[in-house]
Amino acid sequence: MKNDDGATPTRTSRLRAAASAFVWIAALLWGVAAACFRPPPLVVLLAIPTIGAALWWSSRRRAAGAPIAVMITLGALAILRPHRTGEGFGRLFVDQTYHHQALRALNHIAAQGADVSEVLETTALVRAGDAQGWYTAWTALGDRNLARAQATKDPQSRGQALLRAHTYYLRAEFFLPPQDPRRPDSFARNTKAFYEGLDTLGIPYEKFPIPFGAHHLNAVYYPAVASAHRPLVVFCGGYDSTMEELYFFLAAAARARGYAVLTFEGPGQGSVLREQGLPFTHEWEKPTSAVLDTFLDTHARPDKIVLVGLSLGGYLAPRAAAFDDRFDGVVSYDAFFDVGAVARKDAAIAYTLRSVGLESWVEGLAALKSAVDPGFGWSLANGRWTLGKSKPLDVADTLAQYTLENVAVRIRQDVLMFAGVDDQFIPLEQLEQYKGALVNARSVTAKVYDRTSGGAEHSQLGASTLWQADFFDWMEEKFGR
Repeated sequence: MKNDDGATPTRTSRLRAAASAFVWIAALLWGVAAACFRPPPLVVLLAIPTIGAALWWSSRRRAAGAPIAVMITLGALAILRPHRTGEGFGRLFVDQTYHHQALRALNHIAAQGADVSEVLETTALVRAGDAQGWYTAWTALGDRNLARAQATKDPQSRGQALLRAHTYYLRAEFFLPPQDPRRPDSFARNTKAFYEGLDTLGIPYEKFPIPFGAHHLNAVYYPAVASAHRPLVVFCGGYDSTMEELYFFLAAAARARGYAVLTFEGPGQGSVLREQGLPFTHEWEKPTSAVLDTFLDTHARPDKIVLVGLSLGGYLAPRAAAFDDRFDGVVSYDAFFDVGAVARKDAAIAYTLRSVGLESWVEGLAALKSAVDPGFGWSLANGRWTLGKSKPLDVADTLAQYTLENVAVRIRQDVLMFAGVDDQFIPLEQLEQYKGALVNARSVTAKVYDRTSGGAEHSQLGASTLWQADFFDWMEEKFGR
């Protein structure tokens, strides 16, 4: 038996029931989504008649229109989907490593080393994990700024364009493999742009080599703008920073406040690594003392000297201060008490394989993880390069020496430390370990930044004015004018 529309009752009822069920379920889900995502009222009001029309098409008289009801409902959900009420996004990439490096460029805006729209437009051209695309996009941005500098008559604008070109060329090479043939040229371009920028802007500086055994280190001294009896700030970088970049992190802000700044690159850093192949040393007091010795040979000794270490420098600086009482204060930016503990945690599976005689598997697993985790891949490659090691576990074993556990007791200076609650490299608990170990320090001050403050990232990237305000207040409190 057939109905008036020619379909069997079973088929008709099934189509009608399926269409009605689909629409009602869609309506329910839409309501839940509306409650969770708070779409504009207009969107909700438009959804109601749309769903009503879909129900009408799926009624008994229009059973053949059930597929149309499905399409209308899907279209309504796609076009009128719930959306947030104007909230923005706090990240440049979902991947933390790529987000952090893009944020690193934005961080230098305060010191005229980058511009907002340029960085945002460049990140839009890159996919996380695409090291080649990253290099191409940032190099093109550096080229545009270099061309702009060459075509600009105003010295201030030309100098600023050169400093931006430096930042972008430096970002460009970051994810390239250490032995990539493009790295030397990219590094040469970023350093050339930097010093040409300083010269064009009339920023005074002295660049000089530091004898260091059969090698030499490098330093740049930025004299104080005015004659002021302020402490000399000695500033070193960390695991991947360069001496030139230190200008944007602190030197520019310090000069503006009347401080003289001495920056340097030691083993494992900048051109010392690239041109001489000298790897890191955990005994950072050796290069630091060499730098200070050479500087004081030709400059009057300041009344006070404060040593600041960036990133891994949060370990390096206090290590050096523990063995050199010429420093009156030491700053860990950020607090890095035990680098080895972080390395051991990241390599836990590798150590387990070694313990059961399967260390030969580690290289393959490391390669596999590097393929899916850009941050891990970069960190391991950089460790092999800067530490002069080839095997993954050799990197971890070497980093085990980088701890303040048996050194902090020697630190007698005033100590300032920074920490971010979302630091991707340094667990927040290391701040308390560090504080607890400073039993002989003259004073200990800790600053912790949450996400709301904007300083939650490693090295407070993107919030330079935030941590610098606390740093200079501490300098004023401890050492006065």
